[in-house]
Amino acid sequence: MLPKLDLHVHLPGTVRATTLAELADRNSVGLPRPAEELYSRINSDPTEEEKDRGPWFPLLRVYELISESLRTRDDFSRVVFEAMEDALVHSNVIYSEFAFSPSVHMDAGVDYAEIVAGIAEGIARGRTELGTDARAIAAVNREDSAEKATAMVETVIAHPDEAVVGIGLDFYELKGMPEKFAEAFRLAGAHGLKRTAHAGEHAPTAATVATALDELGCDRIDHGYQILRDPDIVERCRAAGVIFNVAFTTSRRALIPWRRESIAAMDAAGLRLSINSDDPALFPTTSEHEFAIAAEIFGADRLGEFVDNAVDAAFLAESEKDALRRRIRS
Repeated sequence: MLPKLDLHVHLPGTVRATTLAELADRNSVGLPRPAEELYSRINSDPTEEEKDRGPWFPLLRVYELISESLRTRDDFSRVVFEAMEDALVHSNVIYSEFAFSPSVHMDAGVDYAEIVAGIAEGIARGRTELGTDARAIAAVNREDSAEKATAMVETVIAHPDEAVVGIGLDFYELKGMPEKFAEAFRLAGAHGLKRTAHAGEHAPTAATVATALDELGCDRIDHGYQILRDPDIVERCRAAGVIFNVAFTTSRRALIPWRRESIAAMDAAGLRLSINSDDPALFPTTSEHEFAIAAEIFGADRLGEFVDNAVDAAFLAESEKDALRRRIRS
């Protein structure tokens, strides 16, 4: 298998169903159905026809259950290592960037320093036992207030760790447009943190992509499909070489064909793409499966280009990127 990077992957979305079952039991979290069945019933915003085949569970509701089940340093270390292991075994992913939402866990009483210590331990174990690498992105929950988001970034800054290389902006886009978090992102940038954001995913406008670049100072964009609504913004991003971390699979099952068509159109417009898994355990998918879809759409000869784009977009020092390039080409 082609060596790959996965830059757009949410840590809760990597948790194995068997692991969730164990953690939920240990930490007294009630699941509405057994974890395996819960995962198979994820479908955000089902159509009327799909509703007849329910019951369904929205992705973010399952996220909440997984997040509630992550309580200790060892819990975080375990799920990070397992995510690195699954990514390597199933897809030959040699580098990942896991997004996690600190405020969700802190609201549940988990100490930020313990979260990061666990994540760092999991990454270190992955390096030693698997020979792969990873970093973490502390993501703002866009349903939080601007003040709470800024406070979260202040917490990240107050507890520096080489495992945490940047901040993101996650959850349902219409619940918090990017300009709301300009101060939090400005603060992160001033302290050397890289920045990315979900933009152009749900809101039916390309303007959120421009806002993420101009007001949040993002180094790259997650998703971005709605950019196709504005040719001027498309051309701006094409000319600037902005990289979009896309994924073909989504928890909105009815939108999967639209998602694939949009990604194909983004490529046709000359935008730079990297291929990612997003929430591999929950959809379910793998990086290898996402690359297989890319091969069907673009041809297998294009796959190396997407890996190269991911290396360029990774939140790593240039020397670390060069090491990845050498490994990939060897």
